[in-house]
Amino acid sequence: MTIILLALLGLTASSALAASVDPAVARGKVVLYVSNMTKLEKARAAAPLDPKRVATLETWRRNDTALVTWLIGLGFGVRQVDESAPPATTHGADLIIVSESIDALEVANKYRATPIPLITFENDILGDLAMAGQKNHRDYGTDDDQRFVDIVNAPHPLAAGLAAGIQNVLNDEHFKMNWGKPGLGATTIATLRGEPDKAAIFAYERGATMNGEALAPARRVSFFLWQDTFEALRPEGLALLRAAVLWAATPPS
Repeated sequence: MTIILLALLGLTASSALAASVDPAVARGKVVLYVSNMTKLEKARAAAPLDPKRVATLETWRRNDTALVTWLIGLGFGVRQVDESAPPATTHGADLIIVSESIDALEVANKYRATPIPLITFENDILGDLAMAGQKNHRDYGTDDDQRFVDIVNAPHPLAAGLAAGIQNVLNDEHFKMNWGKPGLGATTIATLRGEPDKAAIFAYERGATMNGEALAPARRVSFFLWQDTFEALRPEGLALLRAAVLWAATPPS
């Protein structure tokens, strides 16, 4: 009833989100944000200088910085670490977020058995995390020229109160969107438009069976963000990301 009344008042989908997940869960919790913190500096120092490469990495860094600021605005404390940081840096963290800017070979299965909730934007580590199979383009991948997702599990809190069906989540169609094909124990929330076998958002509850019969040591979420798409998220996309972060940080009932 609350969601219906809010919709009638003309409020955005992100406003209705409060009915699905508790925003207070962020208070006092620490996010470990894993990204590549040295790639840009190395590109700037390289000889000969590649201006196009530097500009691309500056965009990636700006999106990481904006996302961290957004997380702080939700009420989280954020500790940023480089992709090369050892697993011990997870001590004291309540949620791990792996940026799409990381080198997948550097992170690989580092956090696979960590009993801390985790969200990954980097689909190249889905296999290492046992969240999907290991074959690129078959078990996970990236599609170009995307802006829509298809909400297939609207009642779930991860759907952020959005209606079932097609949702426009990016402000332009010329963006990349990551996807994966999760195991049977996953909950799929959204798929790419017209491609129901490619999950843009999916999750595992703690203890759920992942790929290869591995059990999720804590909540796990795969989210479609690419390196430069945080700043391109429409209100619907931000609502889905907010729901993912708050759901992952909420202890399972």
